[in-house]
Order: sequence, then structure tokens, then C-alpha cells
Amino acid sequence: MTDDHPEQTSGKRVMVVGLDGATWERLTPWIRAGYLPNLERLVDEGASGRLRTVVPPVTAPAWTTFMTGLNPGRHGVFEFIVRLQPDFHEVPVNATLRDGIPVWTLLSDEGRKVIVVNVPVTYPPEAINGIQISGFLTPRGRRDFTHPPEILDELEAELGPYELYHGEVYRPGAAGAVLDELYRVFDYRLRVAKSLAGKKDWDFFMVHFWGVDRAQHELWHLGDPEHPAYDVAEGKKHGQRLIDYYSRVDRGLGELREEARRRGAVFLLMSDHGFGPITRFFMPNVWLMEQGFLVLRSDPVTSLKKLAFRAGLTPAAAYRMAMRLGLAKMRLSGGFSSRKGLVDQVQRIFLSLSDVDWNRTRVFSKGNYGQFYVNLKGREPYGTVEPGDEYEAVRDHVIDRLKATPDPESGEPFFGEVYRREEIYDGPYVDLAPDVVYLPADMSAKALGTLDFSSNRFIESTYGNSGDHRMEGIMAVAGDPIRAGHRIEGATIMDLAPTILYMMDCPVPRAMDGRVLTSLFEPGAVRERPVQFSDRELVRGIGGGTFSEEENEAIRKHLRGVGYVG
Repeated sequence: MTDDHPEQTSGKRVMVVGLDGATWERLTPWIRAGYLPNLERLVDEGASGRLRTVVPPVTAPAWTTFMTGLNPGRHGVFEFIVRLQPDFHEVPVNATLRDGIPVWTLLSDEGRKVIVVNVPVTYPPEAINGIQISGFLTPRGRRDFTHPPEILDELEAELGPYELYHGEVYRPGAAGAVLDELYRVFDYRLRVAKSLAGKKDWDFFMVHFWGVDRAQHELWHLGDPEHPAYDVAEGKKHGQRLIDYYSRVDRGLGELREEARRRGAVFLLMSDHGFGPITRFFMPNVWLMEQGFLVLRSDPVTSLKKLAFRAGLTPAAAYRMAMRLGLAKMRLSGGFSSRKGLVDQVQRIFLSLSDVDWNRTRVFSKGNYGQFYVNLKGREPYGTVEPGDEYEAVRDHVIDRLKATPDPESGEPFFGEVYRREEIYDGPYVDLAPDVVYLPADMSAKALGTLDFSSNRFIESTYGNSGDHRMEGIMAVAGDPIRAGHRIEGATIMDLAPTILYMMDCPVPRAMDGRVLTSLFEPGAVRERPVQFSDRELVRGIGGGTFSEEENEAIRKHLRGVGYVG
């Protein structure tokens, strides 16, 4: 790639590194063990702490909240799938289906040069004052994921074919393949970042690394001897190599921070959500059926499926049988499209939402985190619940039953945070949100929302993934005038966009939901340079989307392949 001989530009510079899913719960023990010296220096020399994400902690709304400084009720993204009004047609999220203005676009409009590499929910890329490379939601086979278009040819001439995706998933005996891909994709992405950051002119630079999230979904148990899925022989063979992957990431952080220092930039490390072990799945539609909110049809086909369901012939049982037969690679062995075909077959053979008697159903669950939708008249195709008092009564009943449900293992309440949607979201898109939003009290229990009725029991031991998302991500920031050794308290992912604007001497739109994290800065710095605000409007309306149904299905396949949608 041609060296552009970067010139000094006016104003502060900021480099942001997004480690998808990074969590102090995993990083801190390995910092103390000496495996992550660059991260240790970053924490010692700067400010660090936890970063609360959106509820529930889903990747697509989390990154959209980060980039816009808006809550999901104002940017319109609540899941990987968007329910388009007026008919609630469901399509995978893309950049044309989110509202709000990304922080890099605001900077670009202020004349700052920006480079944004592989952040999710950025396809198709926008024309900004600089370079943008879209993330893993790009449809496979497309080559229009960069702005300007020629930057892709430049990078590939220097570095080889662009590594945009992760595809490997864990199954017994395949941990090595997952690790091989993690190393390869990270090394490629790091070379891209170093090339662009070192050779191009920029005021704001950001790169997203997806691999930490994938490592923790697929291989959490490798670094957790207490996990039920931990295997001693597998741990001896691959456990150190997993730690070495994090050490490789740590070295990359050190190299990028060195480039930030060379440019006089503040260095900000963050994640979109946290992570932790999962040991149990719970089945939200099974719970709704047990509570009488969801009713199945009584036609012959559904009746046969119900008999099989009650006898224990379920997708969970089928998967476990495949594992015993050495066929668990069916989860993704043929790529994303094979898993799509598998899901379609499962939905035909086993119970699914197609077997629901919508005329007698009041509530159903959809989405990766199993959130609840009221079967509302005028909104849902076969709505039964009247808007107004009846709608509120149904929601109240659901919430009461959630709060009264015990954990069968501990006897304590199974569900923790439970909300009506308007209690946590605000804005013009609240009507697109689930009607009832909840989290389990113990986040090691995860809603299995990718299949409608995975088990005939409300709670099932996990299979496949051994780790999943948590509400508390990470944040660490260093550089002039950041306070060294400061502990960040109470920060949310909405706060980063306004804080970045302030760092770069740009006005912060009053319309942002987030706040400037003024406690990060040395005493007196904010007095000397107060936050400047603007009246710029951020909510402009969601576009209709530019993808064909074929392209939407390609993205669905990709999301199914990594277990993000059913």
C-alpha cells in the first residue's frame, strides 16, 4: 500500500480498539499471571473499568448504541433481526436499517479524517471523509464493503484476500481448528489495522476484532476447569494455546497503542458486552406454553409433533445423539448454508412457531435472547390481544409469572431484571421492541432462542457453546489528559460516542442519550476546556433497506451459522 506520508491535522486524535465480548472476568486473572503485559500497562497508565451494555446484551444493538450514543429506542436496533413497519416484515439488520448518526460521521462532518475497520452494522459502508471497511454482516461474496472501493484492492495487493469472517465452531475434537482460525483472522486484521494506521492520515481510527467473542462462545470451557464441559485431555492439549491467543491479541494491542502514541492519540480499548460461562439453556416458548400464554394447534401433524415432544424426541436430544455418534460437526460442518438447511429440517420435523394456534396464543418469544412479544391485534398477523387495558393486563401477568418462577436447582427466583419495554427504551422505535424484556438472575443460564422448542423441559444442560454474553464489558483509556490509575464507575456503552467527541474538541449533540465521562480527565482539564454542545438532530428515520431477499437470506445463513438467529 502506498505510504501517504501522514500530516499533522488540527485537534486531538483518538484510536479506538473494539475487542468484541472482552471481559475483565477472563482478562484479569491472565493479567495477574503475566500473560497480558500491554493490557496491564494500559490499566496502570490510564483509566479503566466496567462498561454496562444494552439490555439484553446482544451484539448488533450494542455496537449501534456505541456508535450513535443513542439507546435502542432511538436507533431502532434491538436484535440481529429488524421487524420493519408497517407489516413487521423481518430482515437482518444492516446500516440502512439503523437510525442515528455514527460518531465517525459526526467527526467526518467536522472535517476530521476517519478510518473505521470492520465494526458491525456498517454494511453497506458510507461515504465518509476517510476510509470505512464494513464488518461481518456483509453478505458473502460481495466486494463493495469498503469506502473508497479501491482500498480493498490496495489491501489485498499487500496482504492477500480479505479475512472478513469467522466460520469455525466448537465440537469435540475440533478445538484446534477453531484456534487455527482465531489466530489467522486476528493476524490478518491486525496487519490491516497497522497498515492503515501507519500509512494513512487520520484523526479518528477504529478497528474491531471479533475473535475474542468467538473464542469465548466456542472455547470458554478450555480456560475454565470448573465448567461442566471442561475435558482434562482437551485442556492439556489446547488450554495453553488459548491463553497464547490472548497473548497474541495483547501484543497487537501494544503495537497499536505504540502507533497511537506516535500520532499523539488517546488510546481507547472497549468491548460491546462482557462474557461468562453458560451451563444451562432455558426455553422461553416452553415456559410460555407451561404458563398458558402460548397454545399449540391440534391438527394431525402438530399432534404427532406434540407426541414426539412429550416423549423427549426434541432437537436437544437429537443433537446429543449426534455428539455420541461423532456427528456433532453437523452444527456447521458444511458452512453457514448447511446449518440453515439443518435448522429448516429441524423446524419441519419438530415443534416450531408454525405449530402455534395463534387464535389462542397471547404471548410468544422470538430472538436470540428469547424476549417476549404480546400477540397484539393490529400489529401481529393473527393478533388476539386488544391494545390498551388488555395489553397491559397481559404484560402484567407475564411479569408476575416471571418473578414467581423459581430456579429448579436453587429455589431462588430464576429471572432477575424484568422490564416493560418503555422502562428501558425511549424514542420513536420503542414500538419495535419486545413487549417484555428480561434477564435470568444467574447469567450462566442462557435463553436458547435460535430454535422455537429445543427441549420439552424449561431448562436443559448446555450443548455446543460454553460461553455467552454478560452485561458488563470493559473500558480502558490512556493518553493526555487521561487520569492515570483512575477507576471508572457507572459508565455505559452510550457514553463513549459523546466522550470521543469531547476528546476531539468537537461539539456533542444534546440529542445523545449518553454523557461525557468527565471523570476520566485530569482535574482542571474539563474546567479549562468545557464540553461544547450542539443542537444537531440525530434521529432521521430508518431507510427501507437496499438488499434483495437473496442477500438478506445470505446474512441470515451467516448469523445462523454462529448461532445468533434461528
